Amino acid sequence: MRVRTAATATALAAAAALTLTACGGGSGSGDDKISAAPSTSAATPAPSTAPSGNGTALKIDPALALPADLKAQFSWTAPKNADEAAALSGAANFIQAIDHAVVQQNKSDPGLIGYAADDALAYAQNYVQQNVDQKLTMTGTDRYYGPTFTLGSGGGSVEVKLCNDQSKLYSKEVVGGKVHVTGASDRNYVSWDIVMVKLPTAQAVWQAHAVTVKEKALQCKQ
Repeated sequence: MRVRTAATATALAAAAALTLTACGGGSGSGDDKISAAPSTSAATPAPSTAPSGNGTALKIDPALALPADLKAQFSWTAPKNADEAAALSGAANFIQAIDHAVVQQNKSDPGLIGYAADDALAYAQNYVQQNVDQKLTMTGTDRYYGPTFTLGSGGGSVEVKLCNDQSKLYSKEVVGGKVHVTGASDRNYVSWDIVMVKLPTAQAVWQAHAVTVKEKALQCKQ
């Protein structure tokens, strides 16, 4: 499993501008939490679900390539909605950018800066720095699956929720390469709630602006 970060819960006041029709997250002790936007609509639509599958061809930035002993595995089929598909691809790049920055031992890794902003970037940089301080990188498989979506009421933002199985992901010492193998634990199952925002660029880049990460997400056990 991943190194635990000591990040405390932080309110994301700027996320209110995203005007999501529904928000994820909530209070909880012991979680790495950055809140998503509050609801601005009386009616909360049911999130749409991308069916789990054996994976789909994602547009992962080649600059975020990982070493041979570390794999970010995204197990899903692409949603039909164009914004959902683009936001999901952006979320995958954000997640892989975190792994890449840990491998590079650099919280200012260009890939991370490109795919995250605001409190999502603060969370990611804090996580990377704790790995740097402990002289740890990662090895194994970091698996994500079961995405659901909530579209922003004004367009241009999508809330993406994902399950994460870290049971085959381990910390590895940068010096010497010792792998810290962990056993079976409910803490290996983690939920991610990411607010993705479409940037006003010609290539329509989607960037993570807020994130909530919770351990012991038993709903993610398969």
